[in-house]
Amino acid sequence: MCLDSSAVVSLLIQQRGWQAVHAVLQRVDSAFLPCPGLAEVITTTRERGNVSTGPEIAEALRGQGVEFAQSTEADLIEAADLLEMSATHPGPPGRNGRPATLSMADALIIAAAQRLGAPVLTRDRYWSDLAHAGLIRVTIHTF
Repeated sequence: MCLDSSAVVSLLIQQRGWQAVHAVLQRVDSAFLPCPGLAEVITTTRERGNVSTGPEIAEALRGQGVEFAQSTEADLIEAADLLEMSATHPGPPGRNGRPATLSMADALIIAAAQRLGAPVLTRDRYWSDLAHAGLIRVTIHTF
């Protein structure tokens, strides 16, 4: 199972839905977070009050059985294509009033999941819309 940073942040700071993420981690044989997601997790959890260091956060995730997947050249190329696709197929406006699109980290996470043939756990419903439209080749599970 590939984890989006939204799932990991929810777990670490016990946001809405963290129990669902924890339950998934207990059920799956393996879980991974693409490395760009780790940077996003560290930054976001710190913005929300977590005072742990980056290495402490990484170690806490390893303790939950989460592995880190390095991005490949193919992932980077695919992420660029995903960003372009997202710009031409935006989702409904979010809380900020802007249409939903993929961030760089989102695109890299999806690219890694596609390469590894892994489903993704995310809070981002826009990803499900992209999958249902056949615009990304990965199974999306939302919580």
